[in-house]
Amino acid sequence: MKKDFNILNYFNTRALFMGVGLSRVLSTCHEHIIITVFIGMLIGLFFLYLFRLEMKSSIINIFLNCVIIIIALVILINMISTMYLTEMPKFMIGVPFILLSLYLLSKKEIVLYRIGGILLAINLICYFLSFLSLLKYVNLNNFHYTNTGINKVLLAAFQYAIFSVTPTFFMRNKDTKDISIYKMYIISSITMCVIFLFTYGILGSTLTGIVRYPEYLILKEVMISEAVQNIENIVSFMWIIDAFMIISNCGNSIKHNLNNKNYIYIIFPVLLFITSYMNNHYEYLLMVYHYTHFVLAGSLILLWLANRKLIFVKR
Repeated sequence: MKKDFNILNYFNTRALFMGVGLSRVLSTCHEHIIITVFIGMLIGLFFLYLFRLEMKSSIINIFLNCVIIIIALVILINMISTMYLTEMPKFMIGVPFILLSLYLLSKKEIVLYRIGGILLAINLICYFLSFLSLLKYVNLNNFHYTNTGINKVLLAAFQYAIFSVTPTFFMRNKDTKDISIYKMYIISSITMCVIFLFTYGILGSTLTGIVRYPEYLILKEVMISEAVQNIENIVSFMWIIDAFMIISNCGNSIKHNLNNKNYIYIIFPVLLFITSYMNNHYEYLLMVYHYTHFVLAGSLILLWLANRKLIFVKR
């Protein structure tokens, strides 16, 4: 059970980078990617070790996990509506993911862990397929000096830590060994570092900062052979899997804090209506892009206050 839980942390670390975290970090640190991710990972590990936060308030647990679900759903729906289903209503795009998550949550918790293990294997296959196909397209000239100061590198590292570590706090299992959390966090950070390098190395500084979903755009170069091309729609499922799993993980955390477990069937549709409305108004999408890291940092502070019993705590 402990091992299965930590498999889920692979998705938690990566999910919020799609469309938001990756672009923000790269547009801030530019060519200093490796040092940024390394420092950000150390900050994340420091947070995990120092605070050891647990959900001691059911109300705050439900609220914070709903925040993560809203962010993940907004990113996921916008990505699919932008890259795949441009004419389909935003609400209808989110319905299958909500129904799948609710079906998964209606089963025993072990089913979530087993599905996580299967999807992890699929995710890694997509990842390594992308790696092997994209390696030849990386242009080292894109890593030219841009006079990016140490202050921006540290800012990008802090942003990386916030995007990667916050979901792990919200779904941390007190029965899970910390050393396992650290290992999975490091593995996920290594995969993200490679994705950062490939995105920047292929698109360069300018395109990375202005295009929507640069991590998807580079996948258009993926091909297995001359006869098998344009498979980016399949390979990009690794991002969809990350988003789906973090939504399900948050839903599982919410369910554990509900006196009546059936309330989850009300909460999820409400969150879908909220995210559909946000996706239909571009100003809200811009807010998600510009302020998500502030929301996540504020959520961590709120969680810390609850752990210190400085605000209302009720189990």
